[in-house]
Amino acid sequence: MSWFHEPARAFARAGSVLGVHAVALALLGGTARADDSVAGGGARANPGDTVGVFELGAPAVAAFTLHGTLPVPPAIFRGFPDQSVFQVRDADGTLVHAQTEIVSRYPATNDGADVVEIIARVHAPSGTVPGDRLRYDIVYEPYRVDRFFPHPLVDALLSAPGSVVMRAGDVFGHRYSADLLADWRGNTGSLRVLKDGSEELQVATHVSLFPEHPQQGPEATLLHFMGVHSYVTEWAGEPFFTLDLRVHNAHSGLAQNDSMDDALGKLYFDALELVLPPGWTVFNAFPDPYTGDVYADHGQHVWPIVAPIDGRKLHVMPAMSQFHRRLVVVRSGFEARALSCLREEGLGFCRAGTSQAGVPLWSWWNGETARYFPQRHRLPVLDYVGLDQLRASDMAVLGLRAEQVRTGSTGPWPTEGPGLGWAHPWGIAPGYMVSGLEINIYEGVTTACAASNAGYRTAQLLHRMLSDRQPNVLFDADGRPTRLEEWLIHGQGGDILPIWWYGGPLLWAADPFGITTSPSFQRDAVAARGQRPDWEPALDGFEFIDQAHLIRYTRMAKVLAWLGNDAIAKDDLRAQAEGIRMAYSMYPQSFYNQSAVSTGMFVARRNVDQHPGWGFPFGRAEGWGIDVVCASYSLGDPAWRGTVRPWFDLVVDLVRDGQADCTGIIQATSLGNIFNAKYRCRQSIEEAITQNALVEIRESAFQGHSPGRVAEVNAILQLSIRAMISPLVWDDTLGGPWAMIAVGPSDQNQPPFCTFWPHDGNYGIADFYQIWSSFAYAYEITHDQIFLTRAAEALGGGNLAIALQAGGIENIQNKAALIALVQEL
Repeated sequence: MSWFHEPARAFARAGSVLGVHAVALALLGGTARADDSVAGGGARANPGDTVGVFELGAPAVAAFTLHGTLPVPPAIFRGFPDQSVFQVRDADGTLVHAQTEIVSRYPATNDGADVVEIIARVHAPSGTVPGDRLRYDIVYEPYRVDRFFPHPLVDALLSAPGSVVMRAGDVFGHRYSADLLADWRGNTGSLRVLKDGSEELQVATHVSLFPEHPQQGPEATLLHFMGVHSYVTEWAGEPFFTLDLRVHNAHSGLAQNDSMDDALGKLYFDALELVLPPGWTVFNAFPDPYTGDVYADHGQHVWPIVAPIDGRKLHVMPAMSQFHRRLVVVRSGFEARALSCLREEGLGFCRAGTSQAGVPLWSWWNGETARYFPQRHRLPVLDYVGLDQLRASDMAVLGLRAEQVRTGSTGPWPTEGPGLGWAHPWGIAPGYMVSGLEINIYEGVTTACAASNAGYRTAQLLHRMLSDRQPNVLFDADGRPTRLEEWLIHGQGGDILPIWWYGGPLLWAADPFGITTSPSFQRDAVAARGQRPDWEPALDGFEFIDQAHLIRYTRMAKVLAWLGNDAIAKDDLRAQAEGIRMAYSMYPQSFYNQSAVSTGMFVARRNVDQHPGWGFPFGRAEGWGIDVVCASYSLGDPAWRGTVRPWFDLVVDLVRDGQADCTGIIQATSLGNIFNAKYRCRQSIEEAITQNALVEIRESAFQGHSPGRVAEVNAILQLSIRAMISPLVWDDTLGGPWAMIAVGPSDQNQPPFCTFWPHDGNYGIADFYQIWSSFAYAYEITHDQIFLTRAAEALGGGNLAIALQAGGIENIQNKAALIALVQEL
């Protein structure tokens, strides 16, 4: 049933979508033990122990659903049916049962979750004013799960066929529609149960809009229209449900005998509308100029998610494009409670500290439970910056960007452009924007440290805007991202992958999806009638963020996943990971002479086999690709992880064999625009990104169950980072590593430079942007003081801790691991 996250429990249906939400309540039967622990006092738990604390600003409502993520030791929560292991201490001191969901997992399957989401119904203390800082204890207290009780009005609405319908129209006025929850009611097809407990029930479905009255002839209907992923979340006893949407024009064309997933190419539509019965109100978390006003139609209420354009112009969705909407649907009269939920006012953030028993709380700052991001590194403490100041800054940014989206207006760098219909793309048009802006090893550091609701909501908004300009995804008919295993062609000499991919499919080389051969008659009609939107050229001009800069897109999705267990963000990471697996695989693209995309693993492996130990082209594109695969692997279900796990072995083997024997440098990339194209090069920022990616592989895939692989990765890292501080790379005058140096002739058949680089083979500047966390990684492996000495030198000399603190939050996303390490020493 699930391709992303197996349900904690399967729920029964008896005559309606949820029946009575019946569950088989069972004893834990030893699945959670009182002595579950790992070495170290900060990670041990006995029943009744306070193990964590959530902090948040008080919501605008007195009773609310508190939810937040908490890192946990191994074997505390394995996600067995009918199991929960946490309770929350409410404002009056009583313990309330808490639903527990898996966010991410340890590398070893038996260790279970390393981050969980905890969900409980709580109250604000009497006299609380909205915004007051509240804290709630998380208590380790295993118990038998409770039943989920929906609000009867929500249950009735969702149980009724045709109650939640999406519809749109084409150039000829034909209508296309779909019941978003049909698979839920039928327990069939695309249905995935993502969360299933006493407080929250979340399911995901996927449909394509189909013509209501299919037509043939010159003004025919298309076989289908856009696809819609729906994420429906019910909250126990609440008269509303949240509805997150991903609308896409990214059908993969995989099913050869079924038109339901045929690619459409560029798609034009008049409007996109949500149709509901009267008595329900829809709110959009981030309204825009095309969030239309409700109107009545044949006894139903129609809520335009994307309203029509004045003057008969049509909206356009490029091939492989997508966009998000975060909505809440509420019974009229209960708007305040629904808006509080939509605005994430119940989202709590784990805090550092010690329990009343003097035991360190489980948190991102406890070295024994530091499980943030694929690196699983301890976060720095930023109290010295001023947490109120951080929250105020987040509030200002959120207000600025939300207003820009609401009005469709221009704004400050880096998103100066206006809204473009349904889209308001983040950044500038080229997908390769030059500069280190947003090229961040870590993200969400200040949000986590300040327990900032505004920081989290800013991540939601920016991720939406980033997705608006990321047309590089493909989905099968059941809604899952298409996978390389589905496209392999088997031959006597081996398998091939007939897809050329770098950041997205290179359709000029091959188009097995049918995008370039999709029916054009509706596009032709739009052009002939002059109905293209005025902003179409501007939207077409936005390239997807390419593989070398992919972190600009994925960074906010990771924040939403690790701090909010957000389903739409986790799925977006999965879609990008599947693209990377196609881009960097060990399969050639053709049987003829085994031709293959030059940026793929197949070609890299062939080159390394010809010249082992010479360095090879491996840098930021590969590093950010590894990053998103590690993120999705961490967040993924066991079945998918089993498929992906061998990929990490292939990558580590490649880097181990390709790393330069004489220097320890990994990257040796021929660059046509550097040093007159005379040399293979090492760029400091790219080597640092690679080092970070290797840490991610170690912590996401190997740590705790593959000691040999951990040792291999550590050996690669130690050689690479020692090279960074060696006389060949480090300049004592500048106090840092050269930003770019020549490491060998451009002729790939010539050996590398081992003890020198030529006089015209460096940039003349040092890298002080991306290197900082690498110092921490190397020190943690070796405990060699030289790495901290070099770090201090790069900061201008003097005391390292003082210099880091003096920098405040400047470049905190890349300094985070180093600051955290120094604070721990």
